[in-house]
Amino acid sequence: MFEKVLIPTDLSEQSDAIIARAGRISTIREIVLLHIMDRRGIDNNKKNRDRVPDSAERTAQEKLKRQQALIRAPGIIVRTVIRENTAISIPEMIIQSAEIERPSLIIMGARKGLLSGSLLGSGGTTVLAGGRTHILVMRFLEKGIFTHPLPEEQDDNLFAKILFPLDFSRPATDALTYLERMDGIAEVILLHVIRQIERQEETLNLRVREVEKRLSDARETLRQSHPEVRVRLMVRFGNPFEQICRVSLEEHVSLIMMSRFGKMDYLTKIPVGITTSRVAREAKKPVLVIYTDIHLDINVRELTPSEFYFAEKIWIDYHQTKSDPVTDRIFCVFVEDTPVSVARCKQHPDGYEIDGIFTWKEFRGNGYAKKAISALIDGCGSETLYMYAVQSLVNFYTSFGFEPIREQELPATIRERYAWAIGDMNAAEVCPMKRVPVRQKEK
Repeated sequence: MFEKVLIPTDLSEQSDAIIARAGRISTIREIVLLHIMDRRGIDNNKKNRDRVPDSAERTAQEKLKRQQALIRAPGIIVRTVIRENTAISIPEMIIQSAEIERPSLIIMGARKGLLSGSLLGSGGTTVLAGGRTHILVMRFLEKGIFTHPLPEEQDDNLFAKILFPLDFSRPATDALTYLERMDGIAEVILLHVIRQIERQEETLNLRVREVEKRLSDARETLRQSHPEVRVRLMVRFGNPFEQICRVSLEEHVSLIMMSRFGKMDYLTKIPVGITTSRVAREAKKPVLVIYTDIHLDINVRELTPSEFYFAEKIWIDYHQTKSDPVTDRIFCVFVEDTPVSVARCKQHPDGYEIDGIFTWKEFRGNGYAKKAISALIDGCGSETLYMYAVQSLVNFYTSFGFEPIREQELPATIRERYAWAIGDMNAAEVCPMKRVPVRQKEK
């Protein structure tokens, strides 16, 4: 692992310390030292354009040569790259350079809680969110000046004692496979944090037993590849970010290693997990963020009556709608094992009504409602279907074969639901619609 490493350097003493320590990672075979010269502030005056940048570049080349010499391991190739930045931000330039160099790891420094303080500022999260490789955020115990060689307590193997937060999501499980391939590990702490809300919703003892069982399974997997490594299991309660940082200090770990996404981050496809971002930004220990691709399993199916509680959980934010196993057929979209969108066909004495079409806010914009309605029509489309559509969605439902109709054409039982509108559908901002089965239209 980590044979080719990209290290953005601002030529500071902090960068010196990062480069020197990177040179002691045994798997590295090539290091690319990247310095970005920010020329966005230079005016178009020919004198300034010709003289100032050239002088700055010569200085940068001299400092890079000195930093190159900090890598003393004979088996490591060290290259230096200077790029000029004239239009985009420095973090974006780092991402662009990573696309060109294709490193297996980017190493950045952290100062005062900000990723690469002097080089990246608060934009360091841009690299974390936009990079498509693993990222190591390096930290040192010194305050202010960085010295060489590093203090003895910092000269230990970076991977000696690893804290690995595990939320049992697919990204975390994938990240665990990288841990299985790493050498030089003496101890691993597998940590699961149970959020406070989970303590209120479930029986505590049952939840803890479930977590301990899954952590034990993960430990056995690790032991197959590293039988000599001590693996400890730990369960904590509270905010995941706070507990991860607290345990890292209490246990004096050498590294926090975690996946780029947590479960909900992964399911909602955000660029980087909220907890991961905060740990990388604010933890006092080095943080290795493992990049994993997003390949979601999406499944759409009709719920059995015993599963209707899935729909009611989603409907909590939709008028707290309830289901009825006698009259309802409910179709649900699952992302991985999480229900995210539902649509219902309700059988009235005089007709079939479509309603309860709702998607959790975090999952909107991904076409999940369309999948739910398509499944409903596949299952119930042999009947004439009626609905009250929100006027802004009339065109959307038209694409499924629904057509606007007069309110009087609705079955009486369905029409009663909007009796309060006193016939003024425009004021209620809804439009009665009807879908006739294709076979009936052909007749």
